[in-house]
Amino acid sequence: MNRILYVITELDVGGAEKALVALATRLSRAAYEPQVACLSGRGPLAADLRERGIPVHFLGMRGWWHLPALWRLRRLAKQADIVHSFLYHANMATRLAAVGTRAIVVSSARVAERSRPRRRRLECLTQRLVDAEVCVSEGVRDFFAAGGFPKSKLVVIPNGVDVARFDGRDPAFKARLAIPPHAPLVTTIGRLHEQKGMELFIRAAASVRHSRPDCHFLIVGAGPLEAPLRAAAKSLHLEGALTFLGQCNDVAAVLRATDAFVLASLWEGMPNVVLEAMAAGAPVVATRVEGTVDLIEHGETGLLVMPRDVPGLVSAIRRVLDEPALARRLAGAAQERVRTHFPLDAMVRRHEALYADLLMRSGR
Repeated sequence: MNRILYVITELDVGGAEKALVALATRLSRAAYEPQVACLSGRGPLAADLRERGIPVHFLGMRGWWHLPALWRLRRLAKQADIVHSFLYHANMATRLAAVGTRAIVVSSARVAERSRPRRRRLECLTQRLVDAEVCVSEGVRDFFAAGGFPKSKLVVIPNGVDVARFDGRDPAFKARLAIPPHAPLVTTIGRLHEQKGMELFIRAAASVRHSRPDCHFLIVGAGPLEAPLRAAAKSLHLEGALTFLGQCNDVAAVLRATDAFVLASLWEGMPNVVLEAMAAGAPVVATRVEGTVDLIEHGETGLLVMPRDVPGLVSAIRRVLDEPALARRLAGAAQERVRTHFPLDAMVRRHEALYADLLMRSGR
């Protein structure tokens, strides 16, 4: 039995956190015994892990140089055969804590973080402390390789999605928002942060609203830009047409009622929410960034526009809303692509194959 310690910055609901939970709970228990260490405070996903019998350790870390938490992490790493970290702070803390242990060290590169170049520099400078870095897309791999990370250590394993959880259209969620069942619902989901291009979505919504006054827009998520985004929506007279939903624990219900899903991100890794929208049969309009180009073939499984191109977003959203045959074709092809290439179990099996290869190379 190989002992795996997963390390993550937090256990709030997010793409990396959900991927870790899926991986830890679906690993072959005949071959692997998982535990999870969380650097910061408790999060709602911890309960999911503990319900499946997976121990969760909270380290109370205040920065990845916090010595008491690093010492606790080191004690856990010494007991593991493999230590696999998710997110930047967990990557850096794990590399420090695992120095001199026998554990195989795996990191995860989840995003091409262009606004903080120092992070890539530190990841690349400390690459000797890891045995492999899992990249969620070809774009993320290229981003880290360009920073000096050895290509031999970069392994691409895309995210996966539980297709059955999202399958089937269901307009019931519209009723919860008092939206008429036949009114088009255009949704975006993500952290209210510069990366996600939410202000661009709001500007596009205002333009689409002129030609489709029956359309309703939905922003799902929370973050530091909520106040200025609300102010932008008000200045564009979107009161009554745009809802800020905040955090939502039932993304599947939202997407099954969505008529067009929009991702206006400026940079990405492999956006889980696009996979989920595709699985739910919601036609996708997305910016051409890391990850989306791995998922979407323009005109076949969705529509792609360049980052910051608001007129392009407007045109693509209008096409999806005004051409029902196109929307059905895109959604159907996207669902089939997800079922074939991005099922959740395939993501888990690829990780198991990586672990087995690393264990074999280490002589264990």
